[in-house]
Amino acid sequence: MNCKTVVVICAVLSAHLIEGFALLRGNRCLCKRFAQKFNVLAMEKLEVHPRSSTCDKIEYIAIFKNDPVPKCVSPDLLVLKVLLSGKNRQLSHIKVIRHQ
Repeated sequence: MNCKTVVVICAVLSAHLIEGFALLRGNRCLCKRFAQKFNVLAMEKLEVHPRSSTCDKIEYIAIFKNDPVPKCVSPDLLVLKVLLSGKNRQLSHIKVIRHQ
């Protein structure tokens, strides 16, 4: 066999094997800081972002009526747990959007 042919075959085989390896690109979550206090009655909607390949946490982003900047909400807050359970009628005006 020719030396060039062997090199080409080795390159094709190694490219095929390397193709399946995942590269870690770091944690690219939407939320870096979390709001611990906020006015629940001023909240318009809550977006729930599930775990993904870029972020290993479930993220909760609150959008308020009079504030154009969305805020990340801590998942440990009791108000958030009550809102997601749907048991409180006072919070029924808040839309919960679950992203897939």
